[in-house]
Amino acid sequence: MKRFIRILKKDDLFTNDLTQNLNCLISQIRKAIKGTEFKLKFNYIDFDEQLTKPLSECKVKVDLSVMPKFENEGEYLLWLASFIERITDGGKPKFPPISQLIPHGFKISKESFPVTVAPPKEEHADMIIKYFKSEDFMKTNKTPS
Repeated sequence: MKRFIRILKKDDLFTNDLTQNLNCLISQIRKAIKGTEFKLKFNYIDFDEQLTKPLSECKVKVDLSVMPKFENEGEYLLWLASFIERITDGGKPKFPPISQLIPHGFKISKESFPVTVAPPKEEHADMIIKYFKSEDFMKTNKTPS
C-alpha cells in the first residue's frame, strides 16, 4: 500500500481534484495487479456519481464518505487497503462464517453431554481424614505417639 502512495507522490499524481485522484488511483491499481491473481470487480467506477449521489442510487456501491485526506498517511493507508479489498477479487480466499457450516436443523442440549458430578466438600474432608487414619498410611508413616 505504501508503494501506491510513493508512486503517486513521486509522479506528482495527487491533486486537489478528488475525482482525478481516484481515477489516477484506479489506474495505478490496474497496473499493480496486472499479471497477478487479482482482478478488478468493476470495469468503470463513476466517481462523480459516487461523490454527488447517495450510495443507494449509485451503480457501484463504494462508500467514499470515509475517505481521509492523502496527507494523513496512516489513515489513508488503512482506507486504501479496505478500498482495494472492496474493488478487487482474487487472492487468499476467506473462510465462511462457522454458522454456515452447521446444518440448519441442528440442535444441542445440555443432556447430550455427560457431566461428572464432584462429591460435596464434606465428603472430600471425610475422605482425607479416613486416609490419615487408614492402616496403609499408618504402616508407611510412623508417627510418634
